[in-house]
Amino acid sequence: MEDAGLVSKWRNDARNTLRTTGYSTIDTQEDFVKNIDSKTHRYLSFYDGGQLVAFGGLTYIQWENRIAEISLVVDPDLRRSGLGSDCVDAILDEAFNKLNLKTVFGECYKSNDAVDFWFRLCDKYEGYKTTLPNRKYWNGEYFDSLYISIDREIYSSIKQP
Repeated sequence: MEDAGLVSKWRNDARNTLRTTGYSTIDTQEDFVKNIDSKTHRYLSFYDGGQLVAFGGLTYIQWENRIAEISLVVDPDLRRSGLGSDCVDAILDEAFNKLNLKTVFGECYKSNDAVDFWFRLCDKYEGYKTTLPNRKYWNGEYFDSLYISIDREIYSSIKQP
């Protein structure tokens, strides 16, 4: 709850990358956190030395299908530092090893500078990927998206020592 303002700022700075493009405030972010339905959403806060550095998790969990969508926002000053990859590893560990999900999927609009990160990450876990046309309207332009899907068995075989 104490980090709601920071997450709100990160979201506002990255509106071109989000499904919801409205501005976030401390109050709306606090309401979001208070009202998370833990049956369908699991979020993780990532800290370094007591400082929030990323926020993400699994959204829209479909227990009957054993799938969830991945979500992640990283402190803009720490992007491209390897932190995002570490956070995704932790989120996938949560999904596959703790929640026993079968598949984690995600969508990254090509208006997002992180699209190459998600492409490489999908390759790392031998996931499936495709481009979906015209998925995001931003600043007067339509953008395609990268849609990814990562399977538990492949992830587990790659993460084994």
